[in-house]
Amino acid sequence: MLALVSRTRAPRIALVLLALVSSCSESVSSGSEPAQEEPLPVELPDVVPPPLPEEPVPPDKPKDPVDSGTPATDELDDFGTRNLYPTAPQGRRWAARWNEHPRTLKVAQQDPYDPEFQLRGVEHTLEILGDGTARSSGEMIRFYIGTPEKTWLNTELTLYAMRVSERGSAAASAGFEFQTRTRDGHHEGSKRNAEGLDQRCDGHAYSSSLRFDGRAVLQKELKHPTYTSQVTKLLWEGHPLPRYTWVGIKVITYNLPRGRVKQELWLDLTDGKDGGTWRKVHEHLDAGGWSISPEVAATCRISPDQRLTAPEPLIILRGHGIREQWLKKATIREIQPPR
Repeated sequence: MLALVSRTRAPRIALVLLALVSSCSESVSSGSEPAQEEPLPVELPDVVPPPLPEEPVPPDKPKDPVDSGTPATDELDDFGTRNLYPTAPQGRRWAARWNEHPRTLKVAQQDPYDPEFQLRGVEHTLEILGDGTARSSGEMIRFYIGTPEKTWLNTELTLYAMRVSERGSAAASAGFEFQTRTRDGHHEGSKRNAEGLDQRCDGHAYSSSLRFDGRAVLQKELKHPTYTSQVTKLLWEGHPLPRYTWVGIKVITYNLPRGRVKQELWLDLTDGKDGGTWRKVHEHLDAGGWSISPEVAATCRISPDQRLTAPEPLIILRGHGIREQWLKKATIREIQPPR
């Protein structure tokens, strides 16, 4: 971590030179991905707006985008971070195994120390330092967490993430993105699923994003890459997401009575001190009417406002156009939802 701290405190001109050198090296490093026995399906990128404009470096101590907080449980996760909702009895759990065995993972690789953690995407690399932190980069970042034999339902995902730098291809939709209640359907529709439908019908998900332009965005995807309208909130007093700052993120998805589904997004800016000071900054209740076009929904034999209430095998962490970002303290738990 000393290397990380010194890098984040370096003068701005040094960061620019490093970005130029990295950009040049990427332009001549094509074809370096490891060989694989069977190629993965090509993922379809989401339609995104034009690239972000240049922005000034934010102050060292960004404004806390506080909305509201609630009493947390007495539970702590594997890294000492406070849980907001109690763990479900016999609930499924996962924690990143980044505290030892330094290693580098690339596209299509499963972590040899974690059978439930796999990389997808394009030019995606994860350097695990062995001290609990990991450096991530890639044109299309995809972390798949789960296995076909198990499922996730009501979940509390926790991750500490640090924004550092983006590629020129980064768009306004770039950021730290999370998809819950999903299957392996986020790619081309040349195959059919078990029901005989376009496999993109399995690419449904509840989506939560902490965008680099300062927005918190909640959406629902019902057929990849077709989303509902965005439920958006501006954070950081309208400024971009700060760089070089550990931001604790909790993405919570749970069922409520009468077939409703709740999404919550919480942040901590204390780097987990005393379990973290967590504040809810965005939420949305899917109670019906949150729809895609009837024509697209019909191809998956679902209603246009289908609510995703069933357990699914995967949770996906995503990003686009990332030159460098850092991650740590990643966990997922099945929770007891409030009533």
